[in-house]
Amino acid sequence: MIKKSDIKQFLLDTKLRDVMVSPVITVRQTDDFALVQEKIALYDIRHLPVLDETGSVVGLISQRDLYQIHSPRKLEEGGWYYDKEALNQFMLAKLMVPKPFTLKPDNSLFDAIDATIRFKFGCIPIVDDYLKPCGIVTRDRMLSFLTS
Repeated sequence: MIKKSDIKQFLLDTKLRDVMVSPVITVRQTDDFALVQEKIALYDIRHLPVLDETGSVVGLISQRDLYQIHSPRKLEEGGWYYDKEALNQFMLAKLMVPKPFTLKPDNSLFDAIDATIRFKFGCIPIVDDYLKPCGIVTRDRMLSFLTS
């Protein structure tokens, strides 16, 4: 029988560098908002860290944010269509979640799971000492790591 204390110790010993997805797909806060939708669709992801002009993480935008801001239209063949001109009327820098919670590659998987549960995060950007993105951990990625 596996003890709860053994599981907790495993989570504490596992570093995020071993769990995170890297490289991370990002957008710049000055990018056209339509690029958010394009990257979400192209890479089949739900979260995009937003970078400033120095490449530091300053925000986060999610697929859920996109849906709340502008709904797609359903095409006859079943796909979805976003009007790029309508999307580009929005400014990413004003719609992103500013100053997202971040962790570092040496933080533990326990730290990420704890923060995800306590604050209901869908993802946590992983950054270096200068807030440059190193990777990202999502709920799905953590569960996938634990079950593989």
